[in-house]
Amino acid sequence: MRFLFSLIFFLLALPLLFMFAFECGLLDDYVAEDAIPDEPFIRAELAYRTSGEDLSRRVDEALTARAWDDAAMYAEIAAYMDMPLNPDTQVRLEAENAFARRAARNTGSFVTGFVTGSGDDTPAFMGAIASDLTVVGDVRDIGSEGTKLVRGEEYSKVILGLSVVGLAATTATVATGGGGLPARIGVSVLKVARKAGTITAGLARDVTRILQEAVNFDRLGDTLRAVDLADTAATRRALTSYAEGVSLAKVTPLLDDVAAIERAAGPAETVRLMKYVDSSADLTRVGKMTGKYGTKTRGIIEITGKTSLRAFKTAWNLLLLALEWVWAIVGGIGALFATALGRRVTRRRRA
Repeated sequence: MRFLFSLIFFLLALPLLFMFAFECGLLDDYVAEDAIPDEPFIRAELAYRTSGEDLSRRVDEALTARAWDDAAMYAEIAAYMDMPLNPDTQVRLEAENAFARRAARNTGSFVTGFVTGSGDDTPAFMGAIASDLTVVGDVRDIGSEGTKLVRGEEYSKVILGLSVVGLAATTATVATGGGGLPARIGVSVLKVARKAGTITAGLARDVTRILQEAVNFDRLGDTLRAVDLADTAATRRALTSYAEGVSLAKVTPLLDDVAAIERAAGPAETVRLMKYVDSSADLTRVGKMTGKYGTKTRGIIEITGKTSLRAFKTAWNLLLLALEWVWAIVGGIGALFATALGRRVTRRRRA
């Protein structure tokens, strides 16, 4: 009986000991997230769900639809999995990748993205982001969305708020010698993703909530009403001054997460990957995957049906899963003990 009591006490205390050790960092070397064996799992999923023939079909369809980025992505996955493409597909891919073809394709898209702040391919996304990095895009979008706010029309808080934060981040970048650049890039990527329609409803809600904490939209409205939004120079001066009061600290963690994905996968793929991010907290998981698989990430997710993302659970979640098993064992032993004790009491009463 004493042994049983000791065992139950030990199992009850074990979860608390685990939690204490985890919080103190004592288990970092044993449950580090990088130690989670995700790659064999993802390779197995890809081997089960695709093949050289399937990837060739995907590449051909992408080339026919003039979706060069998708074609290159599937070709990269084929190389990663050592699944040769069909010879005809390989010829088409190489022809499309010829310098003259790429130059003609990229130039027009870049200009369109720079002017409009939107697009649907890598050069256009690059142009849109470049316009933001030169503050041209921020002032353009503030003029567009700010006019709607002043008129009492429906406007995008995401675009307007990010544009104001972008001005603040640009000032911080200059003041710190580049320290605010990740936030500046994060702003641009999110704006382009919003215009491209790749931001999920959940992420949009989180971004809006964070922007409302960082940007005083009521005071912003007063500032916009006091300036001629058709005058680009005046708008820039007024909003640059206003942006100095924006709380970058509230929005920087989110923007840094987006910038981390951009460094690993590139701006265009980051824009497209936003459709797999269901919340601001989800950015970390997608960021870990892109950190390992780069521009292949989106293709892997599409082929495996999001299964691959579940391989990137945090160590804390794995620990909680282990603790659930411990508590289940404790509950089982407790139930057995209670049953045995009940039978013993019943026998004594009958005696």
